[in-house]
Amino acid sequence: MIRRRLVHAASNASICCTPASSHSSYGRRPLSTIISTTLPSHNLPTNSERNNRSDKPIKFRRRFSSLSNDVDSSNREAPIATTTTTIRHQRPIYVAATRQHVGKTSVSLALVSHFTKRFGTENVGYMKAVGQQCLRVWDEPVAVVSDENDDDGGIGNASKYNGDSDEESSQEKGKYVVIDKDVKLIRDHFQMYHLQYSDMSPILIPRGYTKNYLDGKIDHAGQMADIRRAYLNIVKSTAANAEKSRRGGRNDCGSVDTITICEGTGHAGVGSVVGAGNARVAAELGADIVLVANGGLGRAFDELELNRSLCLQYGVNIAGVVINKVQPDKFEQTRDYLTKAINQMWTGPNGEPAPPILGVVPDRPYLGCPALADVESHFGSVLLSGSDHRYRHYDVGSNVQGRSIGMSMITTDLAAFLRTMQRQDENSRTLFICHATRDDVILGFLGEYRRRTRRGMPFQSALVVCTGGDDGMGDFDDDDMDGGLCSEVCEMIEDAGPSGPPVLIASGYSPAEAAKEIRTMTPKFNANDERRVTRATEHYEPYIDFDLLLERTSTNIEVLDVEGAIA
Repeated sequence: MIRRRLVHAASNASICCTPASSHSSYGRRPLSTIISTTLPSHNLPTNSERNNRSDKPIKFRRRFSSLSNDVDSSNREAPIATTTTTIRHQRPIYVAATRQHVGKTSVSLALVSHFTKRFGTENVGYMKAVGQQCLRVWDEPVAVVSDENDDDGGIGNASKYNGDSDEESSQEKGKYVVIDKDVKLIRDHFQMYHLQYSDMSPILIPRGYTKNYLDGKIDHAGQMADIRRAYLNIVKSTAANAEKSRRGGRNDCGSVDTITICEGTGHAGVGSVVGAGNARVAAELGADIVLVANGGLGRAFDELELNRSLCLQYGVNIAGVVINKVQPDKFEQTRDYLTKAINQMWTGPNGEPAPPILGVVPDRPYLGCPALADVESHFGSVLLSGSDHRYRHYDVGSNVQGRSIGMSMITTDLAAFLRTMQRQDENSRTLFICHATRDDVILGFLGEYRRRTRRGMPFQSALVVCTGGDDGMGDFDDDDMDGGLCSEVCEMIEDAGPSGPPVLIASGYSPAEAAKEIRTMTPKFNANDERRVTRATEHYEPYIDFDLLLERTSTNIEVLDVEGAIA
C-alpha cells in the first residue's frame, strides 16, 4: 500500500525536520537543514510559522508522481483515497541556567524523569553537548532496534550499532571514553541504555582546552560537527525505538513519540570563548531553551534578561522559565511578580506573547546538604573508616537558638565533648571537626561509637580531622601518609572498618577553615547517591507544567496520506 510508505516518511520528518533558526550571522546551516537533505522534498515549517503559537497546523504535503511512474498503467487506474493526518513535530529542549549553581541539573532530572514515564525510556534522548567536569567510563556499542521485514528504506533499516563508520559499528567490545559526570548520572539513574556515552557527551572542555582552541589547535567546524553527529545518533536511536513500538502496536503515548533533552553548562554564554556557548549550540540543534533562575525578583529578572539577549542574538526560541529555590513564604509573590515583569518586558512589538513561567520550585534545604562523599571530594580525602556511609547527608546549616547542631567544631576538653555526644538523641546527625593533635577527642569519638553499638543504639555522627596549623596548633607535613595522625590512632580508626563511624582527614586545613569550607560548599549530584537524585526528582516534578512545555516546543503538521491498490 502506498499509504504505508507515506506515513513512515512523515514520522521520520516529524523527528528530523527541525525548523531553522537564524544562523546567517555566523554563516552555518542549521542542523534541521542538514537532516532534511536526506528526506524527500517537503513544505517544511518556516521561522514565522514556528514562532506562531496558534493552534493552526502547518501543511505538510508531498507529490507522488515519481511513485506513480513505477507502476503499470493498470494500477494507475486504481481508485485512490486520501486522508489528512495531523502529527506533532517535537523540537529538542535545551536547559540552560542564568548562572552556576541554580538547579539546572535538578530541572533536567525532572524533565527526563517525567518524559521517560510518559513516553517510555527508550523513546527519550539526553545529551550534554559541552561538559566540563569529566570522568572515564567504559562505553559499549548500543544495538539499534531494527525490523528485518522493513522494505521502505526508513530508519528501521539503520545499522545494528550506532556509529559513524563501519569500523566503529563493528567494535562490539566497546572502548573507554571520557564524559561529563552528569551524563553518567542521567544515563545510569534512568537506565537509558539505548544511548551511548560518547553521543551523550560529545565535547569536553578540560584545563588547557581554551588555549588550544585560541591557538588554532582545535578546529571549530570539527567541534560543532561532533555535536551535530552525536545529536543525530541520539535521534536515530530513539526514532528507531519509536518506529518499532508503533509497528508493534505498543505506542500509546499520543502524538509525540520521541523527545531529546539537552542540558547546558552554566548560563547561556558559557563556552563562548571556544565558539560553543549554550545559545549557539541550541541554535545549531534547532532547540528551544528553558531558562532556570534562582528565586527573587530584581536580581532574578536581571539575570534572565542578560541570558535572553544571547538567545535573541542566535534566533533561539525561549520555551519558558523555571524559577528555583524560592522561599516557601514568598512562593506566590515570586510567581506573580515575575510573571508580570516577563509579560511587560518580553512581549513582542507586534503583540507576540512572552515566554511563560513553566514552574516555580520552592527551596528544599535537604538538597543542599553535603554528603560525606562531597566532603571527601572537596578536601581530596578518603574516609579512613565508615565508607559504607559515604552518602549520608549532614545539615551543616541547621541551628537551634543560634547554636549549630548539624556541624560542631570541638574546642572543649574530652569530658565536655563526651557529654555533648551522649546528650544527642538516637537520630541526631552531627559532623564534628577537630585538630589532629586532639588524640583524646578522636579516641572519645570511637569510644562513644562502640558504647552505642553495644547497647544497640544507632550512631550517625562523623568526624573530620584537620592537620593545618593556621590557628596556631602547628604545621604537619602533607606527605605524611597518616595526615598528621600518629600511627597508633590511625590504626584504631581503620580497624573500625567500612561499617564503623565515618572519619576522614582534611589535610592542610585548620578546624575553622574546614568548617567554613563545608558550610559554604555547593553539593553536586553523584551517580551513586541514589537517595539525593530520587528526592530531587520527586521534589521538582510536581512544580513544572510539562504539558505547557510540550505545547511550547512542538508544532502541528498535517500529513496527506494517499491510499491505493498496487499490484
